[in-house]
Amino acid sequence: MSSAPLRRGLPTGAGPADKRFRRADIRPTRRRRVLVRVWRVGRIVLVVAVLAALGVTASAHVLDSRFLTVRSVTVQGHHRLTLGEIEALIGFVRGESLMLVDLDRMRTVLLDSPWVADVTARRILPATIDLRIVEREPVALARLGQQLYLVDEDGVIMAEFGPQYRDFDLPIVDGLAAPRTPDGPPIDAARARLAARFLRALEGQPALMRALSQVDVSRPNNVVVLLADDPTMLYLGDEQFVERLQTYLELTPTLEEREREVDYIDLRFGNRVFLKERK
Repeated sequence: MSSAPLRRGLPTGAGPADKRFRRADIRPTRRRRVLVRVWRVGRIVLVVAVLAALGVTASAHVLDSRFLTVRSVTVQGHHRLTLGEIEALIGFVRGESLMLVDLDRMRTVLLDSPWVADVTARRILPATIDLRIVEREPVALARLGQQLYLVDEDGVIMAEFGPQYRDFDLPIVDGLAAPRTPDGPPIDAARARLAARFLRALEGQPALMRALSQVDVSRPNNVVVLLADDPTMLYLGDEQFVERLQTYLELTPTLEEREREVDYIDLRFGNRVFLKERK
């Protein structure tokens, strides 16, 4: 009786594995993955919120700091408007935080002054506000009724003429008053610009400027002047002012020789001069 040889050791082939000892293939569930993502996003949001809160707190501390409290206001470009007048207008900025001062409000307040044509305001750390003012320049004395007023080329009245302004050597201009309306300006802007053009044309002619006695712009586009010690009205139109005045000065000796008393001379038509004699 033969028997199969007995083999020692492990069997050469692997038998079926016992499922009781198999390690499960563990993978995170979808719910768990969502929770992990939420936690990560939540941490980022928390960090950002903390930093923002710290920034707001720091900003509030800086804005309230005495280090940034306005302590000085520098002003440039003012001549007629005094520092005291400027201080009275913008005194509300003293003691405020430099970063909280309303610069637009400052500009509006200063522009309410008839002397101020424009103003620029800026902050200078740590506690200064710098103002650059452009003042209006009077070009004439406007006669309104019985009073004289300083006016600029746009017809803005800056002040009633008085002893404090006697350093202004300005001609008196009639005819600047605008038609009376409830809300209308007292000065007609177009007439003011015409008068300003006439006076600018004579800036390089000091002898003519000294000879002026009266300027009238009540007629549309027609500057009418009187010279000193001369009752003749001169119609100069709205251009070539210097040339037309010189034309009249050249005619003066001839008129004196003929002893002609002239009411007005119209110089607006080139080489043709029209005159009206007094009756």
